[in-house]
Amino acid sequence: MNEQWIFGIDGGGTSTRLRIENLEGSLLFQSEGPSLNPRSAGWDGSQRTLVQLFSEMYEQTGLVPDSCLSGFAGVAGIDRAEDTGTMLGLIRNAARLGPDTALEVKNDSIPALAGAFGELRGILLIAGTGSIAVGANGAGRIIRSGGWGHILGDEGSAYWVGLRALNAAIRFHDRRGPQTDLLGSALAFFEERDPFALIPAVYEPFDKARIAAFARIVAEERERGDEVAEQIFKEAAEELALLAISIATRLGEVLAGGRIAFAGGFFSNNERLWHDTEARIIASLPRHRIYSPQADAASGACLLARQNIEKPRF
Repeated sequence: MNEQWIFGIDGGGTSTRLRIENLEGSLLFQSEGPSLNPRSAGWDGSQRTLVQLFSEMYEQTGLVPDSCLSGFAGVAGIDRAEDTGTMLGLIRNAARLGPDTALEVKNDSIPALAGAFGELRGILLIAGTGSIAVGANGAGRIIRSGGWGHILGDEGSAYWVGLRALNAAIRFHDRRGPQTDLLGSALAFFEERDPFALIPAVYEPFDKARIAAFARIVAEERERGDEVAEQIFKEAAEELALLAISIATRLGEVLAGGRIAFAGGFFSNNERLWHDTEARIIASLPRHRIYSPQADAASGACLLARQNIEKPRF
């Protein structure tokens, strides 16, 4: 099949989605695979994911590499120029693309912003396994806040909530912290009986996605009235709001107002967190309004890929 096509990649912290569209924007193929983030999957893991997704796509669609005009990939953990170059090479090789195919790689927050508003303008606050905010003013200025990863940051994210809850659980066990049902919940979640068994359960092997998944249990304890869980979610909303507020401040839009969209599974699965975060943002940015994204990051990546066809290349 010689139909011309473009692709978008949403390489998040826990999974990767490949979306193929024709030049008119119609969906030709979409599939999901493991994480593309080289900080967690390693470069070999990134390569395996890309080969898996593109091989599956070619087999099922009959499309050919020579008909690909452009691609855009948003990848978690990609910020430095050297990492961008390495990822570009992996994608070009996995998709078997020639040098004439326009290809761009950015942090995964960029196509998410484009998908949210249909353009690179506005503020997008993402709370999933990790957390990040990204904003653009329409004049080409793009600013990020957060997105420092699970060791340096990710405040307010599912991972952050899960880790804070585990910390609160063991502090209660040691009688260094207030009473909480989170200890029993943690033991049940990790299928252990002895609190000390949480050490190998968490560290061997370390899996941040599993810790993030524990946040769902923390939310359930919050609904049951656990005060420690309630405090953790209160602090999560405050941290997430700060990400968006910091973007508006740096863009000079505190008084002018603007659009803020919420995205990420942690938001979509926690209505109270959504509303608590919104209230904190509007208290500081009363002229801003909160929206749901128009489209997802994979669609945003395709939008940017389509725009790249028109850009001059040297």
